[in-house]
Amino acid sequence: MALTDKELQEFIDSLSTEELEQLQTQLKAKESSESSYDSPRVQPQAGKSKLSCCPYCKSTHYKKHGCTSSGMQRYICKDCRKTFSENHGDSLRYTHLSSEQWKTVIRGIVYDHSLPVIAADAHISVSTAWLCRIKVNQAIATMYGYSDLFKGLAEADEYYYRASFKGKRSPEFFIYILHRMPRHHRNYAQRVQYLQQAGLYDRLQKEDPDFLEYLLSGESEKVKRGICNEQICILTLIDTTGELYIEPVAVGRLEKAMAKSKLKPRFVPDKSNVLVTDDHNAYNRVLYGTKARHEVVPAGQHAAGKYNLAKVNGLHSGMDSYLDRYKGRAFSIKYLDLNLMLFWWLQKYKDYPVEEKVQALYNIMNDEIPDIDTRERVNQVTMAELQSREIRLDTKGKFPTRL
Repeated sequence: MALTDKELQEFIDSLSTEELEQLQTQLKAKESSESSYDSPRVQPQAGKSKLSCCPYCKSTHYKKHGCTSSGMQRYICKDCRKTFSENHGDSLRYTHLSSEQWKTVIRGIVYDHSLPVIAADAHISVSTAWLCRIKVNQAIATMYGYSDLFKGLAEADEYYYRASFKGKRSPEFFIYILHRMPRHHRNYAQRVQYLQQAGLYDRLQKEDPDFLEYLLSGESEKVKRGICNEQICILTLIDTTGELYIEPVAVGRLEKAMAKSKLKPRFVPDKSNVLVTDDHNAYNRVLYGTKARHEVVPAGQHAAGKYNLAKVNGLHSGMDSYLDRYKGRAFSIKYLDLNLMLFWWLQKYKDYPVEEKVQALYNIMNDEIPDIDTRERVNQVTMAELQSREIRLDTKGKFPTRL
């Protein structure tokens, strides 16, 4: 039976200095042994191979071909003669992290810990923790995608998030594409120094002295108010059964063609379906041809009869916390869709115990998925692929899709 806090405090107070030092030494030794990350990867059980065919030529004629240095089973294809291991294609391949480290990282993701905290807990660098989180997000996106279909009563609305170009270091990108200075705390002399070091000061002085003075004044660094080309439109949809759709779709305001292309395929054709939105013109006749009814909540009102936007507004409150810049959550626009997929997954399974969610994500990452078709959709992600990925939204020509 565990001691109460009071009993534990009384026990500690009764110990001498030498006994306290001995207790502290034993606790550190126990903590060190429990946090050891030398444990091997989880090996597939005999007779339960995850592979069903050669990953290269899809032939089913292959045989065992020894083991890797870590004890992982290897195979050789009898047709194409290529070799492959048991973990071919899963997202944990080549990460050099043990299963315990991966579960620690995933547990930190589920608890919504910051990257430095996750890195400290798993004894890895912050950059490795970032890569692990992005790989988890990518695995979720690859496995599930935007697959939810809606029926019954559903609510839709836009959520706007200021675009972040975190990680972009090119001065030419900010000056000539975004037409502003990077948002840092600089005085006039520091702005001049920044442009001189980038080799742009003399060039701008010759080409456009007025624009140069505008940059040096600090006006370009001010955040624009309202919906503008610095805001990303995230389209959200939620119904009474818990189905969710969250996707960044465009820069600036939501347009009618975009709303129709994204929302219409989400609904099962049924005359009992009802879509509730605000009076934004982009939603007008967006479900034409699906037999669904469209109910509009006018601006300045909380409801239109029995219909309201309470569920989608509650979802936006959760997004406010998840995307809070004051907590360091300024997700780069390049990876915004992946980070929102993680939020989508956490919302879908928010009622499950933490350890069940950790194990479920670990199974996805370790390719331990019973369904073969689903498992093949979860592809291995490399750093090169992540760095070169395109922005998955309509930029409306404001900036390139490949940063």
